Amino acid sequence: MDEQDKGALTYQESKVFHAEPFICSVYDNTKHRRVTFEVYGLDTQDMLHKQYTYNDFDGLFRFNAELMNPNRKEGRYHWVIERLEIGMVGGDKKLRLKKEVTVEVPEKPIYEETRKIPTGRMDLKERQRLREQMDMLNIKRDENIRKRREASKARFLKYIFEQKEIAVRKAAEQDAAIEKEREERYQWQLQMEAEEEAAAGEQNALANIRRIAAENKDQAHEEKEEEDLRQLRLRWRAADAEKKKAIDEARARKARDVAAAAEAAKKAKEQAAQIQAKRAAAWTSREKRVKSKLDAKVQKALSLIPELKRLANLKVERKNEYLQEINETRWPIFEAQLERSAERLRQREAEAEAVRNYHTERSIPKKEKVKGKKAAKGGPKGAAKKKAAKGEAKEEGKEGGEAKAEEPSGGASKADNERIVDSVESKMRAEMEEQRKRVQLEQKRQVKTKEREEKRIKTELKRIKEYKKKVEDESYKKEALVQERRLILETKNTEKERAEERKQEEQTRLAQVRAKRVEALEQKQLEFLSKA
Repeated sequence: MDEQDKGALTYQESKVFHAEPFICSVYDNTKHRRVTFEVYGLDTQDMLHKQYTYNDFDGLFRFNAELMNPNRKEGRYHWVIERLEIGMVGGDKKLRLKKEVTVEVPEKPIYEETRKIPTGRMDLKERQRLREQMDMLNIKRDENIRKRREASKARFLKYIFEQKEIAVRKAAEQDAAIEKEREERYQWQLQMEAEEEAAAGEQNALANIRRIAAENKDQAHEEKEEEDLRQLRLRWRAADAEKKKAIDEARARKARDVAAAAEAAKKAKEQAAQIQAKRAAAWTSREKRVKSKLDAKVQKALSLIPELKRLANLKVERKNEYLQEINETRWPIFEAQLERSAERLRQREAEAEAVRNYHTERSIPKKEKVKGKKAAKGGPKGAAKKKAAKGEAKEEGKEGGEAKAEEPSGGASKADNERIVDSVESKMRAEMEEQRKRVQLEQKRQVKTKEREEKRIKTELKRIKEYKKKVEDESYKKEALVQERRLILETKNTEKERAEERKQEEQTRLAQVRAKRVEALEQKQLEFLSKA
């Protein structure tokens, strides 16, 4: 941290940590965007640091409405210094930030209130004096730090020498105490050894007395045990005779019981076979009844299909008959309407032809040029045509005068003809449009009727298919249930027979083991009696 560029010193306060005054300094490095808090111990010259980046430092005040503004730097620095503490982490001192304000309260420095601030322009000597004073500040600060460190070092060396003397004195006292305790333990050990030797002599005497008494008691016990064994052998002979008699009776009784159990098992097996045969016959009859019922249901469902088809065909035939009746009722009207439409169309075409002929007959002929580049070719023939054209123009002029005299009546008839033609044309167009719409509606109606019929047929086929599947699933489930019950009963009977066989085998094995053990015990008793 000493080699790192901490930035400019921006803030300072003093605070007491563990009864030692510390100077808390704040450095702001704007280049690397970090804030460093440094505490310097005035007695021990310890320097501890805690560093934040700008983002982490702003995150400390994200819930503080007063210090959320980054311009309130001194308030932020004071808030952090109030919560700083020095703790031990792994044997080293570390500077930490607590959540709450510590007991130690920091103190802000008191600056000179009557400081003389130079105003106006300064001369060279004044500037030189101020520069020397500023240089002397650093020199005095370094000198004071050096003096404080020398004094602290002297106090530390004095403390070390005193601790060494105390350690030497304590070591001497400890050696003397150890030597004294070692002597006391040696005397105590000698005393304990003497006491143990005396106690061992007493224990040996008591052991001799106890050994003699034990030998006498063992001899008496052996004599008594021999007498007891002799009496026991006599009792064993009588008990063995009685036991042999009881064993023979038990074997005879066991043989009778085994024969009776075998006879009972044979009868039970025959009875179970008869019951199983009756049960199988009952199952077979029930399956036949169930199958006959299912077949009847299926035949009933299949018998309904022709009737449903007949009703569907009947509905289609009735619908077609109805449409045929409607068509027969409508067709004369439509045919008359079509004939009238064709008649009106012929009338309109005749009127249009008459109008064209009228305009053609009364149009003025085009005048032909006889001079220039665009004149009609032919020479004298062209001139003759020109004269003929002039004569015709005069005659047309005369006829034009007559036509002008008759113009009012001719103009009125032309307007009436055009109005009649327009009305007839609009009426015919409306009728043709209506006829076209009716044809389109009839086509849509036929398409929808066909779609509905196809949908009805698909729905009916789907319902029949689902019904068949349902009947098949139910029959399959019932058959599976019957098969499962039959399998369960067969398995149960098989397990019962196997259990009986295992039980019989276990009884046979136990009887053999018991017989072997009885035989071994009898052999052992006979050997013991023969030895006696």
